[in-house]
Amino acid sequence: MGNSKFSRDQKKDESETVVENVTETSPQKSTKNEISRLTMASAEHGADQADRGMRKEYFNSSGAGKFLPPVFKLLEMAVAIVCIGLIDDPAHNSRLRVFISSRTVALAYATFSMFLVFSVVYLFGKVIRENFPWKLSSLLNLTGFILYLATAACILSDWSETKNRNYWPPNTQRMDFLCGAGSVAVVGALFYLIDLIVTVRLGMKGEIE
Repeated sequence: MGNSKFSRDQKKDESETVVENVTETSPQKSTKNEISRLTMASAEHGADQADRGMRKEYFNSSGAGKFLPPVFKLLEMAVAIVCIGLIDDPAHNSRLRVFISSRTVALAYATFSMFLVFSVVYLFGKVIRENFPWKLSSLLNLTGFILYLATAACILSDWSETKNRNYWPPNTQRMDFLCGAGSVAVVGALFYLIDLIVTVRLGMKGEIE
């Protein structure tokens, strides 16, 4: 009797000890699982950053992300200078014989001079390593595309209207200047459109700030 009772108490103590050991070891397992999850998450985050950095380094090493937008700004600056030079003579000799309307002259000078200044400021910022935000550059490129397209349409409309009047000697130099200004303005609008697409794509990929 005594031995059986002692054995039962001993079994009871052993079962309680096993339960306590299980309860003690279970938080350690959950802690290990949490640590492993955190380690895996941090490893994945580090791998994503490394992959993004490698892509950025590879893209910058090709030179396109660094030099493509300034190249467009150089072309846009050249277009603005050429347009101002072409439209100057017809605009200042329309008092006796109208080649271009005053509203078109105002729109043309405002558009060409404003975006000439923008191109110069952008390139100067690149020289001193001060970058424009890509969203601001995209907005200005979109505005440039719209204004250049509107200016080209107005210039070519005035050229066509003046040509149909037939009250000046044919093949005059000023009319050629006017047609050239409208054509170059169309090219400038295409440059701004391509610049807009490139800037948005590079900005969305994180290649430019």
